[in-house]
Amino acid sequence: MKKVILVQPYYENIWEPIGLGFIAGYLKKYHEGELDLRCYQGNFDTDETIVEACIGADVVGFSCTSPAWPHALRLAGEIKEASPSTRTVFGGWHPSALPQECAAHPFVDQVVIGEGEEIFLDVVNGNTDPIVQGTKPSMLDLPWPDREIIKNYRTVDLCETMNGKRTASFQCNRVCPVACAFCAERVITGTRNRRDNPIRSRPVPEMCDEIEHAIKELDLNYFKFVDATFDITADFVIEFCKEKIKRGITTEWECLIHATFASEEMFKWLKLAQCHQVNIGVETGSPRILRDIKKGLTLKSVKNVFAWAKAHGVERRGFFLFGMPNETRADLLLTEELIDEIDPDVVGFTILCPYPGTDLYKPELHQNVDWEKADEYSNDFWCTEHFTNIELKAQQAYFKTKYDLLLCERQEDSSQGGGFGDMRELEKQSTSTPIGTNVNNVNMPAPQPTVVQLERSETTTEN
Repeated sequence: MKKVILVQPYYENIWEPIGLGFIAGYLKKYHEGELDLRCYQGNFDTDETIVEACIGADVVGFSCTSPAWPHALRLAGEIKEASPSTRTVFGGWHPSALPQECAAHPFVDQVVIGEGEEIFLDVVNGNTDPIVQGTKPSMLDLPWPDREIIKNYRTVDLCETMNGKRTASFQCNRVCPVACAFCAERVITGTRNRRDNPIRSRPVPEMCDEIEHAIKELDLNYFKFVDATFDITADFVIEFCKEKIKRGITTEWECLIHATFASEEMFKWLKLAQCHQVNIGVETGSPRILRDIKKGLTLKSVKNVFAWAKAHGVERRGFFLFGMPNETRADLLLTEELIDEIDPDVVGFTILCPYPGTDLYKPELHQNVDWEKADEYSNDFWCTEHFTNIELKAQQAYFKTKYDLLLCERQEDSSQGGGFGDMRELEKQSTSTPIGTNVNNVNMPAPQPTVVQLERSETTTEN
């Protein structure tokens, strides 16, 4: 019998490890022979529990973003000490972006680049190459993510505790139609190419089959899509909405959309299909910075989408990014003016973080960053020609203060964001500790940068 352990290391902002769920489902369907397969999450399971479970395992697979990479390494070191023959395999965004660097670490036996379902089965079956390239499986060949193995009920229960919604995530599409400068999505699914790397989608009826099943099994009253861009076309969204309506699935949901690909007709169907909210990466109010971001977005399309959604009664969440290299105070003023004009229902303000795999990552500058202390909500090192790190945080604080009633959950509690925190520690806190608080910092509130109001005398030549 092969013993395989899947691990999602600790990260403050937690959701179910749906990628590991897909890998678990694939292993269970296609592995020949007996399999002892388990999954652990650093936010729910102690390091001791994880390490003990890995003793005697044939393979331990870690799925790592950059902020989770340091914790994964610590776990791998303890596992190697307790069980030297166990193979440690690292995949996800960080190892896929930096495979050579990650594979050189003494606690890392193998690195998987890209999508892991097929190649991880190969690893479990005996492939010991230090670096292995993932494949691009047909979505028709992928079993549903195994939500029992990943203990999806834990994050569903947690969501209910946090906001009253029993929420789970689904994936319908792979490969994003755009390649934003600040995003590392391409290191997993590749850059879109109509011939060599097209967008791969699950059939809508099959997607709805899984949604119906999960709603019943997990008693969901809300769901969301993790697709980088759900509206790959407006027709695709409308097809999904019609199928959901036809089946009588009345559960509310949300998705991330790109304004360029939306249509007004799409919002009519989103409302009819009980879509509660669309999440839109607006990023900036400056046409010049939008071009730098390479998002393929115009202010006209942003304004259209916010107006269409409001007209049809769909809530709108806007994401805004500070710190693109050429961004000036004049550009920030344009962002503020755009927010006031489009009047979003929910907002989130992030500071650029040059993750490995993005256009902004520079090895000579960022290879020694402690990623455990950095994410898109806050970091202590990013600066530009126009703003110091402190000034970027001050501008973030200004926007958060002005739009405080619209802030997304992650930013409501502190300048460091709330997130779901460490559930192992949360259970030990007194009832006076807010659930949304990062419990590791309960007694050490982060210093608040001085709020700096934008000077309205500053102008730009952009229209």
